[in-house]
Amino acid sequence: MPEAERQRPPEPPIAPTEAVGEPPPPSLGRFEQVVFRILMVGLWLSRKLPDRPLYRAAFAIGAGLYLLLPERRQLVKSNLRRVVDWLVEHDMASPRVRRAAADERSLDKLVRDCFGHWVVTYAEAAMGPRYSREELDRRFDPVDLAVSARSLAVPEPGQPGPIYMAMHFGSVDLSALYGARVGQLPLTGPMEFVEAPLARAYFERVRHDLDVTIVPLENAAEALTHALARGEAVGIVADRNIVGRGTLVELFGGPVRLPIGPAMLSVQTGAPLYLQAIERDDTGQWLGHTILLAPEPGAKRREATRQIIEQEVRAMERVIARAPEQWTTLFFPIWEDEEEA
Repeated sequence: MPEAERQRPPEPPIAPTEAVGEPPPPSLGRFEQVVFRILMVGLWLSRKLPDRPLYRAAFAIGAGLYLLLPERRQLVKSNLRRVVDWLVEHDMASPRVRRAAADERSLDKLVRDCFGHWVVTYAEAAMGPRYSREELDRRFDPVDLAVSARSLAVPEPGQPGPIYMAMHFGSVDLSALYGARVGQLPLTGPMEFVEAPLARAYFERVRHDLDVTIVPLENAAEALTHALARGEAVGIVADRNIVGRGTLVELFGGPVRLPIGPAMLSVQTGAPLYLQAIERDDTGQWLGHTILLAPEPGAKRREATRQIIEQEVRAMERVIARAPEQWTTLFFPIWEDEEEA
């Protein structure tokens, strides 16, 4: 297929009248429709304000949520303590993480930062459509330039597109946007069913504005396989087991069930699989971690899938070790041994 046919022309930035005046989905109640319109105004404002004031506002909101959500705060602290203790034990901890492992006040400070990054993640998703290809390219600093360039290359005719396997770390939505805009490949991604109609409407709107074709998670395999066969990219967030199935692995020393789908999709289609994570630094840059996950040549399907998942887990630990406060999965139950306790 010619390259031009595989490229999706970028949609124009969302206009103020579209953001504010778009009718809410009919499935929402009257109160939810009002809140939806307020969220649309917030989306529009987030695409107009400069980055620095927006980040400061997001961290201020995060500090407020830290105080207002004591049960969530305790869950994050418990999860984070387990991560920092493991990192210290395995000599992978930064000085800041070592202080958090040794001092309760330092750990609480890191937990507050978790809440700030949690809010920033949503803000960046809303801001995404305003970033041009040139702006994204300027602000992204690939940690491994060669692997990053390979992951963005347009596939040869007849070759499957790449699978971008993101994680809830740093800017998860900008990870997908970077691959789609800089790599110029149409992007398809599954989305789990969100029961709350208001939240579902918001997330669907944001994903649409990021030029992501959404398919239901429950029946995604066929749609994703067809997208890869067309030479398009597939984006999957794979550090949380949403639908209840998965394989048991050891992450930060404890049993975690992770989705097996991305590894199986790569093995079955021959599509290259990349773990992608976007880390925020203190200068306004985004550090792009792109890690190729590939089995040994000649490995059988089951063994190849196992090898990929093992590589995924170890790569996740290395990336999270750099800035554990940016891993927003900490806001949810993670380890199965704690659920059983």
